[in-house]
Amino acid sequence: MNNQLFKGRYTAMVEEDFIVFIIGMRINKFTALSKWVPVAQAMGPMIKELYQNPEWGFLHTEYTIGWRTVMLTQYWRSYDQLEAYAKGKTHSAAWRNFNKKIGADGSVGIFHETYVVEKSGCEAMYSNMPQFGLAKAFNHHLITKDYHTSRQRLKKT
Repeated sequence: MNNQLFKGRYTAMVEEDFIVFIIGMRINKFTALSKWVPVAQAMGPMIKELYQNPEWGFLHTEYTIGWRTVMLTQYWRSYDQLEAYAKGKTHSAAWRNFNKKIGADGSVGIFHETYVVEKSGCEAMYSNMPQFGLAKAFNHHLITKDYHTSRQRLKKT
């Protein structure tokens, strides 16, 4: 993982529509280690598989870890590609395993949200940060006078 710090202000230059997919888990019963640890461990191999197969449409993910929640923000080229992965072998096996071992017992919660984003419907600003989020999924550019404000960045397309 490259954590090179880019001093100054940068933006993401997004030149196509894309998908933001938020997926995660919530630990509801901390003592149920045998339930939530396998759920947490299931995501790693899927992310590795996605990075190894960029033709599947996966662009990038960012992890957020809280005291009872793990959340990933993912960027995808299209909804069709995201859906195809969800119906594929690896994800389907993880989903079946979750339903078999946890189902509705309440020990672990899982969630996802899907957003279809038009290229002209987003903007980003990163100050003194490594490449992150949209800038890592798409193109990372120094902010110039033409893209100084969020309004200017939204009108860039």
